Amino acid sequence: MTRPSLLAPSLALAIPPTACRARGRLAVAAPLAAVLLLAACSSTPDTPPPSLSAAEAAIQGVDPQTVNRYAPVEMQQARERLDQAQAAWRDERTGAASRLAEESLAMVRLARARSNAAEAQAAREDVARTIQTLESEVGLAAGRRGAAGNSGTGSRGTGDTGAGSPTGSTGAAPVTPPGR
Repeated sequence: MTRPSLLAPSLALAIPPTACRARGRLAVAAPLAAVLLLAACSSTPDTPPPSLSAAEAAIQGVDPQTVNRYAPVEMQQARERLDQAQAAWRDERTGAASRLAEESLAMVRLARARSNAAEAQAAREDVARTIQTLESEVGLAAGRRGAAGNSGTGSRGTGDTGAGSPTGSTGAAPVTPPGR
């Protein structure tokens, strides 16, 4: 014997039994999906990626006069990438934020390297100028000494080695302390 339906016979025929099962599954699946969606949203980290903090610190840690003098383009690109990374972080695009922050950090390192290379080149050129100046001064002093030594007896040009002369082989007169 079949059980009498609690619903009117016309309504019982209108709703098939599979629809009732589907409604039951939907009633269970909807709250579960909502919980999973909320869990996914809350899994976004509250702290920025380490590369973002590192890029910020690197930009703040450079000597602005030196870097802006020798690598202004690279420094500007680093700042722009950092701004883009911060905007991506605010928009919760963590992957893009990390990538842009790493690019910013690379640009800061490039700017520092170019600045250091330019400063080293400038220092090398300065040392080379100083050496040239010293060599010319020493050459002038040697020329003066040579002119003073040659104005003496004139025996240098005759093949005399100066071994028996009181000035020795250098052509300079011996120095006697005052008061002797």
